[in-house]
Amino acid sequence: MTPARPAAPRGNPRKWLRRLHAWCGMALAGMLLLFALTGFLLNHRALMKIPALDKQEVARVLPLPARPPDPAALAAQVAAPLGVDAGAFKPRIEAERTLEWDGRTVVQPARWTLTADTPSQSIRVEYWAGSNQAEARLTRPNLWLYLARLHMAIGTGPAWVLFSDAVALGLAALALSGFWMWGRLHGQPRRLATLAAGGAALAGLLAWLAG
Repeated sequence: MTPARPAAPRGNPRKWLRRLHAWCGMALAGMLLLFALTGFLLNHRALMKIPALDKQEVARVLPLPARPPDPAALAAQVAAPLGVDAGAFKPRIEAERTLEWDGRTVVQPARWTLTADTPSQSIRVEYWAGSNQAEARLTRPNLWLYLARLHMAIGTGPAWVLFSDAVALGLAALALSGFWMWGRLHGQPRRLATLAAGGAALAGLLAWLAG
């Protein structure tokens, strides 16, 4: 009769690391697939001319009911027609300046620029001080570019950024637990250190060659 195998102690670190590895892999599978796919598209969109990342641009002229005294007032006037919150705009001001044009001295008025980003669209509003209208340019990505903007956390807000940070920590735990288990099951400490050093050297070489 084969003797029963003794039960593993509750504090066995190998058991808990296997559980950590398995649960991290299960929980992060969807996000890892998202980041892997969008990362591939972002890396190769210029070299391989991948047409998946596409966008649609629409220009609009917005008449203003009154000449705004500052960028905050401009944001309040254009927010409703564009369907965004006025507080989402980030202002930038180019001061008035004097230019030489066709042998004459011309004063170029100040230009105000408002930008607002979400994963599903980008909005850019340009306004020349003293004008009674503003020009808005809306950029709407297709599905693949939308996912890529999620990858880059463009206009996502703090909740998505914190979630992405949690995914990054989970990925680190997945990598470290897998590395440790491989070393415990299949490798000697010297071989494990050699593989780790070789991987780090290869990564450094590729980064150096990339410029």
